[in-house]
Amino acid sequence: MFSLLRMDGGNKNLVHNFICKKLSQKDLNPSCCSDSDPGILQNGTSPTAQAGPQAAELLQGAMVEDVLQALLEASEEFELRYRRAFSDLTCQLHITLDTAYQSFEQVVQELFRDGINWGRIVAFFSFGGALCFESANKEMEVLIPRIIEWMATYLDTALGPWIQSNGGWEAFVSLYGSDAAAKSRKSQERFGRWLLTGMTLAGVALLASYIIRK
Repeated sequence: MFSLLRMDGGNKNLVHNFICKKLSQKDLNPSCCSDSDPGILQNGTSPTAQAGPQAAELLQGAMVEDVLQALLEASEEFELRYRRAFSDLTCQLHITLDTAYQSFEQVVQELFRDGINWGRIVAFFSFGGALCFESANKEMEVLIPRIIEWMATYLDTALGPWIQSNGGWEAFVSLYGSDAAAKSRKSQERFGRWLLTGMTLAGVALLASYIIRK
């Protein structure tokens, strides 16, 4: 099993542990999930180091375990609500070694086209997990650490400032922690509403049609 939650890697380790946990739930254990130092990228640096000190500080105020657990619970609720649509998403993208980054970039740009919110960040993590699962299923395990790297870099650079200005990961845990996502099925008071929002890219329509508004 992969080792859980090292604080020194910041968002990189959060993404790494989220992806590896999602894959382990499906009885997958890719080699990158057993790496001794998931914070080091292929070029010998980390997204946090590339992005500067701001991103590295985002996780310091919250228990990383709580953030990871809240992300897992929220993503599971997201996928449960839209199981059929979400299960077809990566198939529609036709992922290959050559097109994986382009597909990832298109989905992410479209997902956050109208702005950032916590729900879309949950969808971002869910999409990354689905993309890694699809890569493993298609014997393209080499893509998994690349996807983790792409996610961590985007989280650090594009989403980090918004996260920081909206209460940090502590705010996310307060909204989505303690199984708040599942409880929302009985009461909408804490979790807000799940709305349908159309998107323009045909190849990512399924993901784009179902996002959380918070």
